[in-house]
Amino acid sequence: MIRYNKLNLKPSFNMKKLIAFSSLVLAFAVTGKSQLYIDNATFFIQTGATVTVQGDVTSNVDIQGPGKVLLKGSSNQNVNMNGFTIPNLEMDNTANATLTGNARIGTSMLFTNGKIQQGNFNMRIADVATITGGGASKFFETNGTGQLLKEVSSNLTNYVLPVGIGTNYYPASVTTSGTYASATVGVQGKNGADPNKHPRSTDYLNLYWPITRTGITGTVNVSGNYNANFTGVETDLRGIFWNGTNWVLSGGAINTASDDASAPITGNGNLYAMNRFLLTRTRAMLQGAFNGTDMNDNLRAGTNLIPLSDPYRSAPYNTAFTHVNNPVVEVANASVFNNAALTGDNIVDWVYLELRDNSGVNPGATVVQTRAALVQRDGDVVDIDGVSPVYFKNLDAAANYTIAVRHRNHLGLSTDPVANLQSLSEATPGGVTDFTTMTDAQIFGTTAAYTVSAGRVLLWGGNANFNTNSRFNGISNDKDYLLTTILGGNGAAVISNTYSAGDLNMNRNARFNGIANDKDFLLTTVLAGAGAAVRTQALPF
Repeated sequence: MIRYNKLNLKPSFNMKKLIAFSSLVLAFAVTGKSQLYIDNATFFIQTGATVTVQGDVTSNVDIQGPGKVLLKGSSNQNVNMNGFTIPNLEMDNTANATLTGNARIGTSMLFTNGKIQQGNFNMRIADVATITGGGASKFFETNGTGQLLKEVSSNLTNYVLPVGIGTNYYPASVTTSGTYASATVGVQGKNGADPNKHPRSTDYLNLYWPITRTGITGTVNVSGNYNANFTGVETDLRGIFWNGTNWVLSGGAINTASDDASAPITGNGNLYAMNRFLLTRTRAMLQGAFNGTDMNDNLRAGTNLIPLSDPYRSAPYNTAFTHVNNPVVEVANASVFNNAALTGDNIVDWVYLELRDNSGVNPGATVVQTRAALVQRDGDVVDIDGVSPVYFKNLDAAANYTIAVRHRNHLGLSTDPVANLQSLSEATPGGVTDFTTMTDAQIFGTTAAYTVSAGRVLLWGGNANFNTNSRFNGISNDKDYLLTTILGGNGAAVISNTYSAGDLNMNRNARFNGIANDKDFLLTTVLAGAGAAVRTQALPF
C-alpha cells in the first residue's frame, strides 16, 4: 500500500509511459487530506484497479484506462476536471462532493453514498456511459445553474438521470427517437412550484425539472418522478411542459401510482405537473361605459369604487349570477386598479364569463364553468392580475365550447354555438373572441341581442334590476327599480361615489333626475326614446 498526502502528477520522462496502479489509496496524512492532482500528465488506471481519493480531485486532462476513481472522504470533496473525463467514478462519501469545474463521465457512474453537488458546473454523461445506484441522498444535486447533461448518439429508452434536491430523489427518465448531431439532453431538479405556474392553479408539484435539448431531430420525452411532493389533489395533476413562452398540455401524462409526470420536450423549458386548464382571450364593450371610442373608467379613476373581489358572489347580484365549477373567489390586488401604462388597459369593471358546452342536442345550453374577470377600457377581458388571459380550471382544449359575457347591469352576449368561434388552449389562445366586431351570424340570437355604436358591437345597458331585459315601463321595469329600490322612492336623491347597479351610465352616481341621470340614459340611449321598447337578453339556454 502506498500512502500520499498529495499525488501531484506532472509530465516527466517517466510519465511518457502509462502509469498503472493495481491499488492506489490516497489517505489522510498528518498535514491534511490527500488529493489527486493531475497536471498535463498521462494518468492510466488499469483494469480492476481503484484509485481511492479522500481529498480533492483536480485535472486538466482526461483520466485514462478502464479502472475506477473512488471518492471516499470523510468531509466534502471538491472535484474540478476542467471539463475533462473520468472514465469510471464511484461516489461513496456521505459528506458529499462538490463540482468546482465541469466534468464528464466516460463509462460508468456509481452512487454508493452521498451526492455530487453541481453548483454552477455541468456534469456530462457520455453516450455509452451508465449510471447506477441513485436514490435518496445519492444523486446529482443541481443546486445552481449547472446541468446534468446526457450525450445522445442513438435512441434512448427511459435513460435515468439521477437528480434530486436536498435529501430527496427526483430522477428524470429520458426517451428519444430521431437523428443526432452533437446531441445532448440536459436536466436539472429545482425546488418549489414552477415560477411560470398560473396563479389560480390549486393542484401542482412543489418541484420542477428545467430541460434542454440540442442536436436532436426527432422527439424527446422526459418523465420526472415527483415522489409525492405536490399540493392539492393529485388526481387533478397532468404532465405539462413550459416551452419558454406558453404551457403545452398536449402529450403530457401523469401516473399517480408511480408518481411520474411526463411530457414531450419540444425545446428548452420546464417539465412540470399541475391541473389542466384553458385560457380565453375575449373582448367586449359595455354600452353604459362606451364613450364613442373605447369605454370610460370612471368607477376606477380617482378613488376606486370597484370592489377588489368578485361582486357576483354577493348580494344583490348573487340572485342572478350563480357560479358553476368555480369555488375559488376571484380577488384582485388593489394595484390592479391603479393607472396602467396604457390608458386602454385601465380597468372599467368586473364582468362575468360563462364557458358553455357546444356539443349535444342543445349546443351552448349547458354552462360548464364560470369566471368573474375584469374588462379594460379597450374591451379586453382579463384575469385578476389585470393583464392575463382568463383561466378556466380542469378543462380540455379538445372539447367544443362557446362563451358568453355578462355584466351586472347590462344584457349578456354569447357566441353562436354553431359558429363556435371560441379559441381556447392550454397556452396562449390562437385568437381573440371579439364581440365588438362580430357579425349577426357570429352572435347568438337576432340583431336585437346587441346594439352598434361608432362601429362597435356593445352589450345593451340599462338593466338596473339585473334580470334578463332592459325596460322603461311595464312589469319589473328598470326605471321603477332605480327609483324605488335603489333611491328609496326619492326622485331627487343622488347616490354618489358608490358601486351601484343603478349607475346605468357608469359615471359614479345613481340618480333619477337632473344632469346625466340614469333614467334618461335608459330611455334615450338604451331604448332610443321608445318608452314601450324592451331590450331582451339572448343566451343559449
